[in-house]
Parts: sequence; C-alpha cells; structure tokens
Amino acid sequence: MKSSPLRVLFVNRMACLERGGGETFDLEISRHLATAGAQVLFLSGAPLFGPPPMPMAGARVLHTPWLRWFPWDKVKGGWRVRKLEFDWFEWRAARWVAKHAAEFDVIQVCELPNLVYWLKKRGVKTPVVMRLTAPNYYDPRGGVPLADALIASGTSIQKLRDLGLEVADIPNAVDADLFRPQPSDFRKKHGIGAGEFVALYVARFQAFKNHQMLLEAFARFAKDRPASRLVLAGSGPLRERTEQQARELGIADKVLFLGEVPFQELPGVYAATDVKVISSDYESFCFAAIEAMSTALPVLTTDCAWVPRLVAEDAGIVVPVGDAEAFAAGLKKLADNPALRQRMGAAGRQQVLERHTWPTSAEKLMALYGRLVEKRLMPVATPQGNAHA
Repeated sequence: MKSSPLRVLFVNRMACLERGGGETFDLEISRHLATAGAQVLFLSGAPLFGPPPMPMAGARVLHTPWLRWFPWDKVKGGWRVRKLEFDWFEWRAARWVAKHAAEFDVIQVCELPNLVYWLKKRGVKTPVVMRLTAPNYYDPRGGVPLADALIASGTSIQKLRDLGLEVADIPNAVDADLFRPQPSDFRKKHGIGAGEFVALYVARFQAFKNHQMLLEAFARFAKDRPASRLVLAGSGPLRERTEQQARELGIADKVLFLGEVPFQELPGVYAATDVKVISSDYESFCFAAIEAMSTALPVLTTDCAWVPRLVAEDAGIVVPVGDAEAFAAGLKKLADNPALRQRMGAAGRQQVLERHTWPTSAEKLMALYGRLVEKRLMPVATPQGNAHA
C-alpha cells in the first residue's frame, strides 16, 4: 500500500440530484474513507440548466438532461428516456474521468456500466470499482465484467455470483451515532400531537415502492384510528399521483408529504415516529430499514426480498407483497402494542450495532482498494522472464 493518502474519485450521477440507496452508500462510505485518511472527490450530475438541487461542497458536476418530472417507470417505453439521460451523463463523465484519471488511485462508480466500458476503451489504467445496487442492471456494451472489482450487498451478491461474476460483499451500513433515539421537534413543527400514532415511509415515488398499496392500507387502518398520521419522505415522478390518491381516499389531511429531506434532518424525522413502513414490491437491501432500526423503530414491511431478513421476527412484522389488508392489520397490531414496538425497536438497534456500522464497511472497502493499487504497481513479467513496471 502506498504511504501517501489514497486518492479516490466517486462517480455517482444522482448524488447532487436526489438521494436513494446508491447515493447514501457513496456519501456515507466516502465520509468514513476520508476519516481513515483517504482523499475523496465526487463527480456527479446536474440539470442541463441551473444548479444541482442537492449541491455538495467540492464536487464536480456535469450538466446533462434530467427530466425529474417524467414517470419513466409508468409510461410504456419510458425506460428509453431514463436510458438516454444516463447515456448522456456517462459519455460526458468518461471524457472527464479519462482526462483526470492519473490524479486518482481508484475510481468508484455507482453502476453506470457504459462509463466503465468507455473508460476501458480509452485505456484508463486507474482501477475501477463498480458498485451494483441491484442485479437487474442494464449493460448493453458489456461494461460490468470490465470493472477491476465489483461490490454489492444484500440479495444482489448471490444473484450476481449466479451470473458468474466475482463480487465483494461490502455491507450497507448506518451511522448509529446519528440515527438513534433522541429528542425531536418534528411533531411540534408539523402540528402532530404527542399521542398520535405516526407511520413513516422514506422512499422515492417510483412504482416498485408501491405507495399505492400503502395508502390503501393506511386508509383502512385510519378508519378506526383517527389519531394517526402517515409521513412520506422522498421525491419522484409518482408523487403527484400519490397525492391525488390520498385525496380520493379521503385521507389527505392525515398524509404528510415532506419531499426531499436533507440527510442531516432525517434522524429527527425517524425519532419522532412510531413505526417505519416499507411497502415495496422488491428491495435488494434498503437503507431506510437500517436507519429506522438504528433509531429503535419497529419495521412493518412486505416480503420484499432482503428487508425481511433484516428484521426477522424480533425487529418487525412481515406481510405479503401487495396485500393492503394484511398491511393494515400490521399497522393495527403495532399501534395497539406499545410494548411490542419497544421490544422490536430495541432488537433492531442491537442488530445494527452488531452488523451494520460504517467503519467496518469502510475498512473492508479500503482493503479492497489497497489490493487493487498493489496489483497495478506490481512488476509485469515479459515473455523472456524479465520484469518491468
């Protein structure tokens, strides 16, 4: 391992646009890498015109099209619009990275297979580490196997290995000092009574997050529980449709749409609620689940792949995917049993402290970087048996 500070470039298109699991991982792991002595720079996206909505100090941004309002996952063929947006960013990012690659020891990419392909085609020698947030990536040019290392977590690991890919397990984690039970003025700010039962969902408004089922379940639950609220944090193309559904169900006054919440404010939102709900059809992991567990909240989730493994039976309740009636019953069970919520919350926080903290994940990633750098610096044997750098 070289004695000078490790220089790492993180390429994450959405880091300055909106926050999801991939962005949370990169922002948090990079912070802990910096604590361990690494020098970190971000390359991210920005709207074609105007500044990024979530600026980062010191980050480089590339202005490319971003149709935030377009419901690409609900419109037939809408994925082509999403693909074009990312293609444009990847092409520009490849030019920028190729020009500056020698300034870094490692380049970490959040998915973006086309970017990896173009970097290798341009002859970039700096090791490229790609993090795959889910196994259903789109890779028309075959960039994924060209990465010098692949990392993932949750259900993605085994699915990627089943495809014959070598993947390092770098677990998702949470800052347990930030996300913890703590005093919060969130209820007071939003006019929520101390005795009201509050359910929280932190998720982008996209189809697979299934806000539609969640609102149907909450409407059933709220009929017998008038002193209740549903708090929705996040942005996305289906927000307006979800707001319309809340009005149609007659629960608009009980549903609070927060929009995109600054990360440093999220712990106070969690701490003010009674239960974390997850209505997704599928989750390869779920940062919001471990954030809630770290805050000692019980988790009510659908049987959406990885989250049930996180909560098991002691940290939450699992119901079938898409079953609004079962979800409403889960809300009722938790609302009626404060002692159960407390036991589940305590179990979840203990699990986070034992398995999902950032320093441990950062240490594993730093070791992977070190191996890649050493491998690049190793002498290469010539056919005659000589060696050269």
